[in-house]
Amino acid sequence: MPVTDPEASAAPRPTVFLSYASEDRRAAQLIRDALPGFGLEVWYDESELVGGDAWDQKIRRQIRECDYFMPVISAHTEARHEGYFRREWRLAVERTLDMADDHVFLLPVVIDKTTDAGARVPDRFRAVQWLRVPDGQPNAALEALCRRLVSGPGAPPVSNEPTRSRPPPGAPPRAKARDRRGPPPPFPPFPREEPGQRIRFGFQVAGWMFQWAWAALQRLPRWVRILVYLWGGIYLLSRLPSPDGPDVHPTAAGPSAAQAEKLREIAENHPGGWTPADTAKLLAQIAKQIPAQSGAESSIHAAVLAVPFAAPAGNAAAQKLAGTVFALVYGRLAIARQGQVAVINQTQTTVDQSAALQQGRARDATYILSGGVGGSGPHQQLTVKVLAVDDGSVVWSKSYSVTGADPAGIATEVSAHVPSDGDE
Repeated sequence: MPVTDPEASAAPRPTVFLSYASEDRRAAQLIRDALPGFGLEVWYDESELVGGDAWDQKIRRQIRECDYFMPVISAHTEARHEGYFRREWRLAVERTLDMADDHVFLLPVVIDKTTDAGARVPDRFRAVQWLRVPDGQPNAALEALCRRLVSGPGAPPVSNEPTRSRPPPGAPPRAKARDRRGPPPPFPPFPREEPGQRIRFGFQVAGWMFQWAWAALQRLPRWVRILVYLWGGIYLLSRLPSPDGPDVHPTAAGPSAAQAEKLREIAENHPGGWTPADTAKLLAQIAKQIPAQSGAESSIHAAVLAVPFAAPAGNAAAQKLAGTVFALVYGRLAIARQGQVAVINQTQTTVDQSAALQQGRARDATYILSGGVGGSGPHQQLTVKVLAVDDGSVVWSKSYSVTGADPAGIATEVSAHVPSDGDE
């Protein structure tokens, strides 16, 4: 009668891949030597590798085929920002993506006082109960874990998701429904600042704050989260510009193509000087583009009081640029804001903001638009300002080089930054 070898008929031992940093080799060896006595087969990066083996490919294959993955965590792994063990950890985490949440695969082991809070490990490691084996010396906790693994599916499970609360028997449907939603995402560890990486650290902190807020939100009751989402949506909708609301800039429409062409002709033909006759002629020409409000430019209650842009006497080029830009700006504003823009009808060779503010207050204006050419030679600039009449503060200002200036482009930008009476 043949005798059956019990060892030959026994089920194969569960396999464990032991991953460690080279500085922890001694502790890893102690764990490696202890696991077979507890019924587990260990794959260790020095146990079966011989000369000529494709080392990297063999490690990848072992991680794909092992029953359990046991990373050894310590102060040494914390201190190292690079190492082959980190590649092993990443491969193990990638394998868990194809596993059920309650399947046991990751078995982190800590051999010193390193804690999971802020540890430099993959997030999946923090979702698992860590086992402490000081200095790699086998202890009762390690033995108990191994015995449960060897006992198979009938043994009490060691879940890879210990923070998930399972409903007790007879729990109401509400509790079961929450369990099916799965555990909330773990709070992310605070990033560590590496030397010379201040800017990168700043971005990491910003990302950490967003992840932390999201994790906190997922821990709130469902009805609270719905209210938060609704409030956020309403807030975003309220910030969108309304076609009929005061947030729409009055110059958004701008002149029509025909009006824009006519303004260009008026501006190009303007002599550049600012005698009262010049101003009156400009107002009359632009008034023809807005016949419904032909007398609006003389309103004493206009929101914007425009002062002809100044230019040095005797400088024909500067005067021409100042006159052209002012004609275009005023024309655009007068067309877009009929009856809300007035012009000071006076000679303008220098910028006198005090006098302009006095006239603005006398005419009950809200804003003053003024500008002037300053500097000499290639450094000449046209500076345009928008002032608040009530306190004389500068609402907006910008300087443009006279050399190579684009009057139409300058006028478009300036007119877009002149607020209306209802703007802040």
